[in-house]
Amino acid sequence: MHKIVQCLFSARGRSCLFGLLLVAVTIFAYRPALHGGFIWDDDDYVINNGLLTAPDGLRRIWFSLDSPSQYFPLVYTTFRIEYALWGLNPSGYHWVNLLLHVANALLVWRLLVRLKVPGAWLAGAIFALHPVQVESVAWITERKNVLMGFFFLLTLLAWIAFVDERTKRPWRFYGLALILYLLALSAKTTACTLPAALFLILWLQKKPISWKRVFQIISDVVGALSPGDESSHFYVPEPNRAGPRRKPGCLVLPE
Repeated sequence: MHKIVQCLFSARGRSCLFGLLLVAVTIFAYRPALHGGFIWDDDDYVINNGLLTAPDGLRRIWFSLDSPSQYFPLVYTTFRIEYALWGLNPSGYHWVNLLLHVANALLVWRLLVRLKVPGAWLAGAIFALHPVQVESVAWITERKNVLMGFFFLLTLLAWIAFVDERTKRPWRFYGLALILYLLALSAKTTACTLPAALFLILWLQKKPISWKRVFQIISDVVGALSPGDESSHFYVPEPNRAGPRRKPGCLVLPE
């Protein structure tokens, strides 16, 4: 009994308890979304999306401009897998969104701990429970936000490990960061803001922003935005939800 109490009050034990608490309160707060149905753009993204059921759908998701909206190949890949698992039962899609959001809250907490920011757990809880997150969690179509955030945060953690002088074989983490960044871009192209976050991490850790670091960040971005990346396309957005359909497979230009 003494060992159990000692374990619970150890640093690792407290971290586990706080982590479980963050998971519990996040799921409790968003539990009504689990009973929601399909709304608005869910028709295009899931219900009427032939790419989720076509025999060549996976190839077309990644290597064509046949998607019903922008180029979000990783998002449509997750939808295709889920369609094969539970069809048009919206609860499954809502659960995936919620679990991704829970993971993101834990990653925010972990990221701030690595950066030695005071109140890291509280910041993770605010991130998890802030009303601005509701749309991304409760709306199935907004999978792109929680999925991009997941890989974006993992990229930042990989970068922290790469620039840490104590890390053995740091270039493994640089390669990992590149892969994770590619996945983030494949979920939503707003992940292109990553370089600013990488510079911010260097500044917060009081590390010199040398030309070497600048080159490493630029190389990471250029490697992700390779010539074969379909996300280099763009379009002028539709004026409203009921207006003419936009050209699929392209980035949006702000109005």
